[in-house]
Amino acid sequence: MASFLSDAVTVVTTALTAINVPWAHEPGAVRPKVVMVELPTFTQIARAVDDVTVTLKVCGSPPGNAQTNRWILDTVETICASPIAVVGGRPSTADYGNQQLPTYDLEVKVGTNR
Repeated sequence: MASFLSDAVTVVTTALTAINVPWAHEPGAVRPKVVMVELPTFTQIARAVDDVTVTLKVCGSPPGNAQTNRWILDTVETICASPIAVVGGRPSTADYGNQQLPTYDLEVKVGTNR
């Protein structure tokens, strides 16, 4: 049975695929130069409508030199120029597979109806 949360992730991953941005949904599959699609969060607005947020972590290669930063920013620009509803972003880091990766975290909103 599909849920509104699974549907929200599918909307985002389908959009990333459409713009040729590599993505992963499992922490074990994350590597540099991929976008990690995290589990969604939500706020219930009404019984049938939810405000769903999905965080995308645009992961670069360590240690985060100028070339890596350029790739991260180019990827962020590609995502922001797409139909994906990015409402905010910030530089960060993430630990995957015993590696600390430079990331840019994007907050994406997905409207749903139940």
